[in-house]
Amino acid sequence: VQTLLGDPKKVIIKLAIPMIIAMSITTVYNLADAIWVSGLGSDALAAVGFVFPFFFMALAIANGLGIGGGAAISRRIGANDKEGADNVAVHTLVIMLIISILFTILFFVFAPDILSVIGAGKTLAMATVYARIMAIGTIAIFFSFIANAILRAEGDVNRAMYALALGAVLNIVLDPIFIYTFDLGVAGAAWATLFSMSVSSLLLFYWLFLKKNTYLSFHFRGFHFNKSAIKDIFKVSFPASVMQLSMSITMLIMNIIILKVGIINGAENPQDGV
Repeated sequence: VQTLLGDPKKVIIKLAIPMIIAMSITTVYNLADAIWVSGLGSDALAAVGFVFPFFFMALAIANGLGIGGGAAISRRIGANDKEGADNVAVHTLVIMLIISILFTILFFVFAPDILSVIGAGKTLAMATVYARIMAIGTIAIFFSFIANAILRAEGDVNRAMYALALGAVLNIVLDPIFIYTFDLGVAGAAWATLFSMSVSSLLLFYWLFLKKNTYLSFHFRGFHFNKSAIKDIFKVSFPASVMQLSMSITMLIMNIIILKVGIINGAENPQDGV
């Protein structure tokens, strides 16, 4: 917290650099999957490519919620309202849990239908396996982003960066092991990503709830929703999520356009494997 109360110019630089590094690291997950999966052939790479836009949708929603919650927390810390900051942090975590559970259920259940509609074709089986495993990890993805936002909101940007970096490095190391050594193929890439993100989330969970050496405190007993806190969170998180969702939607539209002109091998026979 003392970091936030220092010289504004120095604070901005001190907070910005680790945040830029941390956000850049998140792209490593999909990049590593794509690189290692490419060795399985064009169909496998196409299958993973169909799921990427939806993975980025989850990231966009989680990051947007984190931005909104983090902004509301920081404002209360600046106003010396620790109780209010604690309350907003708990609100953000509860909202995160609700959204991530809904996303997990919907995408796990309807993955085959969604992927079929966008033209997964003969890659549908592989794409569905990858999508469902990634759906299982939605809670880990959301928690990782929200926990990072909470740490950043109280000025603890270094630990936030370390947690994401650990997950990214683990994913790079585990991808070839799960894909080729364990012979899990496309599913291996998803399991490696899920495991890596879970480790990152567990580390963040330890810092926030077990070690308890953060400025913020989390009191869930007797929790009830407060309209003012929710409005304050979504006032920032909604536009932030929409802005990032536009990139995911663009990716999805580009996939469909490419499919229409027959570039992706996985969609050349759209009825195969359905």
